[in-house]
Amino acid sequence: MRVARAALGPALLRWVGAEVTGLDRVPGHGGVLLAANHRSFLDHFLLSAASPRAMRFLGKESLSQGPMGRVNMVMGMIPVDRGHADLAALDMVVASLCAGDVVGVFPEGTRSPTGELFRFRSGLARMAAAAGVPVVPVGLTGTAEAWPVGRRAPRPRRVGATQVRFGELVPAPAGDARARRAFTALVHDRVEVLCGQPLADRFAPVSDD
Repeated sequence: MRVARAALGPALLRWVGAEVTGLDRVPGHGGVLLAANHRSFLDHFLLSAASPRAMRFLGKESLSQGPMGRVNMVMGMIPVDRGHADLAALDMVVASLCAGDVVGVFPEGTRSPTGELFRFRSGLARMAAAAGVPVVPVGLTGTAEAWPVGRRAPRPRRVGATQVRFGELVPAPAGDARARRAFTALVHDRVEVLCGQPLADRFAPVSDD
């Protein structure tokens, strides 16, 4: 995973013209979740390339299949049965966080089909509470234009057309439901500011696209 990231990450950042800010907000050691908005298939590759530390990430199970699936797995993907309570995948994330890893997640649960920022699902707070780790909110911009739906690969972009903005760290929540809800709302608010997307007051529809 670290070799693949070192070999491919810088080239990807240059190809899509990515500007990265706030790297100093990612802790230099210990488990941490990176929670980002999600508009493009580019997002998990870009977040991994921009992270100052090697990063694992959650992805729907179908993305682990075929040649591209092998790339995803080498890049550190943890397959999840999206739309169901995949407790095994969540346990794997918590174990990875407790081992001191960085894990990237997209709390909307799927790519935004409308360009809006949808409500975050509860798994983010559950994982943070169970592992006792903080979350760094991340705003991704320009990724839908760099790799739109239907295109086979990202297109080259001018410098600054794509942005990765790491926000202020949010400490781990307490384990009770009320604390987790407040934590989820806070992380959502910070991602909103970082990405600038209009809000949708509902959860994103989950499909297998």
